[in-house]
Amino acid sequence: MRDHNIYWGETHDNTYQFMVQTAGHKPPHIMTALERAARHLDFYAAAYYTAEAAAFQKGGHLAESTRPHNLVLEGWKSQERLDREWAEVQEATRGMNAPGSFVTFPGYEWQGDGSSGDHNVFFLHEGGEIHRVDTLTELYERLQGQNAIAIPHHTAYRPGRRGRDWSVLDERLSPFSEVYSIHGCSETDEEWVGLRQNPHMGPGIGGGTYQDALDRGYHLGAVCSTDNWGEMPGRFGQGRMACMAAELTREALWEAFLARRVYGVTGDRIRLDFTVNNAPLGEIITASGPRAIRVGVVGSDALDRIEILRNGRVIATHSHQGTWDFPAPGAPGRFKMRIEAGWGPQPNELAMPERAWTGELTVTGGSMLGWEPCWISHGQGRPVLTGGRAEFALLTSTKDLQSRHQNATVFEFEADPAASVRIRMNNLEETGTLLDFAAGSREMWFRDECVALLQRTAGIEPGSPERDDVYHHVAYKVKIHRPVPEAAYTAEFAIEDDTPIAGECHYRVRVEQRNGERAWSSPIWVRAGINT
Repeated sequence: MRDHNIYWGETHDNTYQFMVQTAGHKPPHIMTALERAARHLDFYAAAYYTAEAAAFQKGGHLAESTRPHNLVLEGWKSQERLDREWAEVQEATRGMNAPGSFVTFPGYEWQGDGSSGDHNVFFLHEGGEIHRVDTLTELYERLQGQNAIAIPHHTAYRPGRRGRDWSVLDERLSPFSEVYSIHGCSETDEEWVGLRQNPHMGPGIGGGTYQDALDRGYHLGAVCSTDNWGEMPGRFGQGRMACMAAELTREALWEAFLARRVYGVTGDRIRLDFTVNNAPLGEIITASGPRAIRVGVVGSDALDRIEILRNGRVIATHSHQGTWDFPAPGAPGRFKMRIEAGWGPQPNELAMPERAWTGELTVTGGSMLGWEPCWISHGQGRPVLTGGRAEFALLTSTKDLQSRHQNATVFEFEADPAASVRIRMNNLEETGTLLDFAAGSREMWFRDECVALLQRTAGIEPGSPERDDVYHHVAYKVKIHRPVPEAAYTAEFAIEDDTPIAGECHYRVRVEQRNGERAWSSPIWVRAGINT
């Protein structure tokens, strides 16, 4: 990390996307998406959706010019609509760009005729053109000489059918690729995570994976992004991009993009420092003799393992579990604690689709150091940290079309393990020492509220159900995760690789936390020769 800061962003939030509209939901306006992104991200690259579905059914009746089916077939939007919406996107990104606070980039999704794989085209500044061409070769030709990049995504689908055909690549215009999103993972076809969310486009297979591109000798970085549609840019669990840049400006981020100083995470903001012979990720170096490889990780939860790969093969693994103990009283240190809300009634089960939470975390004698958003939907409150207390607000909803309903915030603080902790969520609270909370996660169960609610809304008298578990199933609940000490969420791992190099090889890193959250680094390439 050294002279660079890590900034977190979203590079695949589709605006004006037809699929949300055809499902009966109007996507938010570009300004709404930008405002939501600015609440928890450092930068946002709008991916204006240039395709629309052929309208084969409207209002339950077949359109006159259509065939009798409801297939969703994509094609370019009309030129008039492209011009109008693209102008709106650029006006919004220009107006919301605030160097040092929140940085925006204008961009759009390009699919062509589907044969070259999908790409998000971004520009350093407004004024770029939407190129209505069929193939990637044509797109690259149009983008030459511009401050533009074209980022492949969900590459592991069938090559030539919206999956990536790696026979064509311009490394300057495509410096990195998206390896994880709501679709799943395109790293390999080995189904570690897999592409399973889109039944039309799947399955994920070999040929267009990220590793396939690296095997061809390409110098291609790795990022993660949501492939979302404006509801919640940077939605937790669907992918986020990390960028190592000197400052939070368009120019500094752009320089880092082209240098491939980027990596991807699924959700938790895992901080990654990866070097080979002191060169950071994304670089191409020459070396003779052994290579010194070092990895530093600061996670958001207890780390599970760190893997170093050479040419796609794991050559070293650091297993972090079992290397640390919870500190004893009298040994103050740093801790992270996650508070997560959103369990409760299923969609349409009760007339309470949204739940507002007011929370407070107090650590006696402690000092709050920071917080991290783990948000899946908008409406969340930025915490206020004062001394040993954090005040925060969350909003959860069962109206969300995604399967996950939980929003969370992670707090980092310094305290003695024997410090008293009080957690309040609405009218319930939990207390104990940090050591007590470390013994196991806790659930805050709003049982009494549920009993009264079922009596009032459904006429279910207290104690009348044959099974009492209904009061747990339908009640709202909060999970208080175990606090983890700094030794659990930080690790350094170093090896020396003396395997002879024939030509060029590449190294990269994978990280997995105990809670399943992951990170993928961009590679570092090493060419045989004299040390630089």
